Amino acid sequence: MAEAPTASTENDDYRERYEQLLGELGRLEDHDQELGGLLKITLTRVLFAVDKAYPELADAAARIRDKARKQDEHAFEVGRLKGELEDLARRIRELEASQPDDAPRPEAAPASHGTHNGSASHVREVLPLLLDRIAFVDAMEGRRARLIAAIDDPNDRTLPSILIDRSATLINDMRQAIEKEKGELTRFLEQVTDALADIDQFSQAQSDDLLVQRDARLKLDDSLRQQVDDIDAQVESADDLDGLKLVVRERINRIRQQVQAFQQGEERRQEDVEADNEQLRQRLARLEDQTRMLEEQLKQSEAKLFRDNLTGLPNRLAFDHRVRLEMARMRRDESPLTLAIWDLDRFKEINDQLGHQAGDKTLIIVAKTFMNLIRDVDIIARFGGEEFVMLLPAAAGEDALKVVERIREKLARTKLRYRGREIGVTASCGLAEFTPGEEMETVFARADDALYQAKEKGRNRCVLSADTVD
Repeated sequence: MAEAPTASTENDDYRERYEQLLGELGRLEDHDQELGGLLKITLTRVLFAVDKAYPELADAAARIRDKARKQDEHAFEVGRLKGELEDLARRIRELEASQPDDAPRPEAAPASHGTHNGSASHVREVLPLLLDRIAFVDAMEGRRARLIAAIDDPNDRTLPSILIDRSATLINDMRQAIEKEKGELTRFLEQVTDALADIDQFSQAQSDDLLVQRDARLKLDDSLRQQVDDIDAQVESADDLDGLKLVVRERINRIRQQVQAFQQGEERRQEDVEADNEQLRQRLARLEDQTRMLEEQLKQSEAKLFRDNLTGLPNRLAFDHRVRLEMARMRRDESPLTLAIWDLDRFKEINDQLGHQAGDKTLIIVAKTFMNLIRDVDIIARFGGEEFVMLLPAAAGEDALKVVERIREKLARTKLRYRGREIGVTASCGLAEFTPGEEMETVFARADDALYQAKEKGRNRCVLSADTVD
């Protein structure tokens, strides 16, 4: 008969995996909420670009913005605005179609990603900055790269309305991919829940079976004892030896029948338990195979969702998750914690003069430099564009300043070569030390102000925020 601890061990193992999978589902939901917030920001900023590019549509864009603002960014559903957005896109296409191809276009200031004239510059300025902040899975990273390349290309003549449509479609497709993965994980968790219930039921059945077995043994013991007592009584009172033999033989037959019946009952119970065990083993084996496959998929998904596709550094979502952990550790241990924001100096000039590939190569080299020079406990992430964020646990402001100064000096000595041209790289950094009870948003704002001071003082320097929060 199978022992109950086996089911209990399986139960504990699957409960632990169940909790791990719930954690993975939570992280997917966090990323989905992050995408919802970014989609809302994208829509709002694109609508502002529409205001500038198409004054005739400013009122319509404002109405959509107002409706978007009323939605919670963590549960943002662009589908609610589908009708208004489709109508706006139609009107934009009509305005663009009404302009002759050879019609003169008004001059506009250069955008941050390439140089474009007229209304396109507003759209082309905003979209790459937003797309850089989203962690796309590999299947969509190629689409994102091609879209940004088209936006950056000064010779590209794609209409702004089409660029907007492509960006919104890409972000929506990413959200749908996450929803699909969440759905698969949810369905699997339901299967695990059913399996855990079956294991609990099986464990209870084993416990009940042990009670039945114990009762059967007690009854057999009582019966055997009674038969032996009867034999003793017959022996004591017997006058005839032949009669005594007959009585003893009858009692022994009864004992043999009772023992045989008990053994047969035990065999039937054992067969039932073995059949239940085999059925449960087969189900757990199938579930184990599914678990391994899902765990591997989750590892791959997490690596994609929490990593910047270009540099390989953790992305903003991963950084936000780590910040929460480090802030909890800081409060628990009462240890210092400092935030640093990095921004590459004159990075736009590299993109404008040498192209997007040169900019990408620069970001990759800078990321490697960061990883080679930070301490083991430090966290560095790409925050978007040419901006990086760093978290320095167990480092007060002045100590953190020494760490980032060493990194800044190393970057300043770094020379890159691209198509025969040498590229110099410098970066500015703003730091702020966390104070007790201070929220991340406040610390980030102080570090960002310090970064602004570093830029104002001539770039290629690090500035520690002097502000504190009481």
